[in-house]
Amino acid sequence: MTKKPKLFLDMDNVLVDTLTVLNTLNPADYQVEKPDQIPGVFLDLAPVEGAVQAVKELSVYYELFILSTAPWENPSAWQDKLIWLEKYFGKDVKSPFYKRVILAHDKGLVHGAGGILVDDRPYHGASSWDDEQADSAWLQYGYDQRLIWSNELTQYLIDVAQVAQGTPSLREAVKAANRFDYALMGDRITFEKADWEK
Repeated sequence: MTKKPKLFLDMDNVLVDTLTVLNTLNPADYQVEKPDQIPGVFLDLAPVEGAVQAVKELSVYYELFILSTAPWENPSAWQDKLIWLEKYFGKDVKSPFYKRVILAHDKGLVHGAGGILVDDRPYHGASSWDDEQADSAWLQYGYDQRLIWSNELTQYLIDVAQVAQGTPSLREAVKAANRFDYALMGDRITFEKADWEK
């Protein structure tokens, strides 16, 4: 593998500290059913600790993409997510995500391009990235507590990219770089959602 591998990043709870805010809001105060339906709620959320710096470091090693979903019942969320990215990463060709933002309800539709998806949840097609045939991999953000931006995740992903230069398969690189026996993903079926998400 001679070119940069592809790395797709989810936004909510991977780059953006979303649940800590949404879990504190009362949707009835805003006349909606769920807190993620509140207009403008995605606009001013804080980044996950270490995420902005991690993206800067990883852009040297990867072709970076955003792969996120937004609540169907909240049209402002789609625009607000793009504005959030521009705020923290810029909006011109210098941004690592310039014209590399994919918002979709089924993230599995994209995995055929190969690459790694870092996503905190298995649903919306994220777990389908664990696919040998497509040479794609899903890394569940935070499932292993060491694999967060403020801990060992950035270095692990850099190691994967470096190993990938000498191997024909990105999935082989994901395994070979896992010398600390990280748990890369959890159970896809019994994932526990917040009460309002059910």
